[in-house]
Amino acid sequence: MTERKAQDKKPVAFCCKRIHSTGFGHCVVLGLALIQLLLSGCTVGNKTADFVLVPVSDSPTGINYPGKFVWNDLLTDNVPAAKDFYGQLFGWTFETSGDYTVIKNNGQSIAGIAHIKGDAKNPSASRWLCTLSVADIDKATALIIEEGGVLNEGPVDLVNRGRGSLVRDPQGAQLMLLYAKDGDPEDEEPALGAWLWHELWSNQANASLAFYQKLAGYEFEGEPADYLILIKDEQWRAGIRSVDDSELEMRWVPVVRVADTEEIAERAKQLGGKVLVDPRPTQDGGRVALLSDSTNALLIIQRWTAPTSGQEN
Repeated sequence: MTERKAQDKKPVAFCCKRIHSTGFGHCVVLGLALIQLLLSGCTVGNKTADFVLVPVSDSPTGINYPGKFVWNDLLTDNVPAAKDFYGQLFGWTFETSGDYTVIKNNGQSIAGIAHIKGDAKNPSASRWLCTLSVADIDKATALIIEEGGVLNEGPVDLVNRGRGSLVRDPQGAQLMLLYAKDGDPEDEEPALGAWLWHELWSNQANASLAFYQKLAGYEFEGEPADYLILIKDEQWRAGIRSVDDSELEMRWVPVVRVADTEEIAERAKQLGGKVLVDPRPTQDGGRVALLSDSTNALLIIQRWTAPTSGQEN
């Protein structure tokens, strides 16, 4: 299969006012048990985890897109509550793969859910962990260390998935780096209920930009003091939002495409979630909001209309 040409259709970033601290708290430190689970089939204490990962694409593509976010895992201490929330909110369905839960949107695998335990300081440790495609996992991991980031685990071969590392970037944002052995999901217009975008919250936007340019070879548009759009091979891949609050945890946050931001935000509240930033307009005429789900994991929802042929973003 030949590599696809860059698309003209580009998702629009979560471009609204800067997010200030809203009581999200400091980062939840992921324990060794969680890392072992993510790296599949490991022994946790006296129990062997039947934890079977799935590929990041339902059908092998044979193509990798370095710089593209290709998967997300919800790490939560309450898997049943998460399934109930997201099933009713987006219509997602779920399949079990050992102790791992695969999330499907209209029959397509888009993410997973892994069970983790909270502790006395963080009784609810839920969060979305975003996975970034890289061309060479060993070189990317070495760069993390050279630039002052943290290697939690890896590089390691992940059953059914490829080769990966669990890391924190030099500013502290956690992510999974992956080279998918069967290829990444192909570029296509995001469906409703699927991932539209990923954005990094950083109070050191210049430093974050410099690092991710080294890691993935991104070009960029925008201003570090406001919002940066990361571009790879003429494709918009992610954004960096400048935040003022030094106490706010640096993190990657995924964005789900929705048809009606207000409706989904209201439904999220009814299902036990919270609306942390009310729906507001984007520069393209869409609407966007920041939520926490019923287990306290953060995500963004956005109404976005794909541009028609010849339309500029």
